[in-house]
Amino acid sequence: MARVKVTAVSYLNTLPFLYGIRHSEVAEAINLSIATPAACARQLETGQTDLSLIPVAAIPECPRYQIIGDYCIGATGKVRSVVLCSNHELPDIKTVYLDTESRTSVVLARLLARDYWKITPGFKPLTAKNLKAGDACVLIGDKALFHESRFIYRYDLAETWINHTGSPFVFATWTANKSLPASFIEQFNKALDYGIKHIPQSLTEPPQGGEDRALPCPHDTALEYLTKNISYPFDAEKKNGLTKFWNLINDFSL
Repeated sequence: MARVKVTAVSYLNTLPFLYGIRHSEVAEAINLSIATPAACARQLETGQTDLSLIPVAAIPECPRYQIIGDYCIGATGKVRSVVLCSNHELPDIKTVYLDTESRTSVVLARLLARDYWKITPGFKPLTAKNLKAGDACVLIGDKALFHESRFIYRYDLAETWINHTGSPFVFATWTANKSLPASFIEQFNKALDYGIKHIPQSLTEPPQGGEDRALPCPHDTALEYLTKNISYPFDAEKKNGLTKFWNLINDFSL
């Protein structure tokens, strides 16, 4: 069969997946690239890629989607890398600047603001100027880990979701836009499993075999984040949490 086009997220939390793929037989069956979560979703929707790690809020917009992975980017407690950061307490926040690299985080932040925090700020796209000024921002991925110490208040969106619903949260899943052979899916999941079992080793290699890239935080912090904050198994509880999220945002107006 032709090589499967696979796109992974270019964040620290994806390094174990990339490590597993590179160190498995499935590497010979795919063409791998990396992109932001929003770009991963866009490429899957337009058919530029066959299989992608995409934000779960974008999945219903993808025609003929099929979640194939036994692993995801999820959280059963604080996730640290999806946070509302501010130098003001929640009732005093007038505007929230949203990191638009992930539709899931944007929707989740607005949902929690309305239904849990009971605040009604304005929402605008995040820019470097807003971030530098220390305005209230929803930061995701490596930016959240890099900038977290600059803010007095950090409201973890995964932890808040869990407090609100009692369910774990899923940020992204491996999703295909076409039917893939069962043998490939099995091989791909074995690669992901290998990577999750070798998280310390995944921090020692560049993200895609190219030039090395500095971690967004100290090595020990990165290791703690990957082993304690990110929960990778896409288990029954996470699937229930994902269904709950989809149901809640079904009629949610952006």
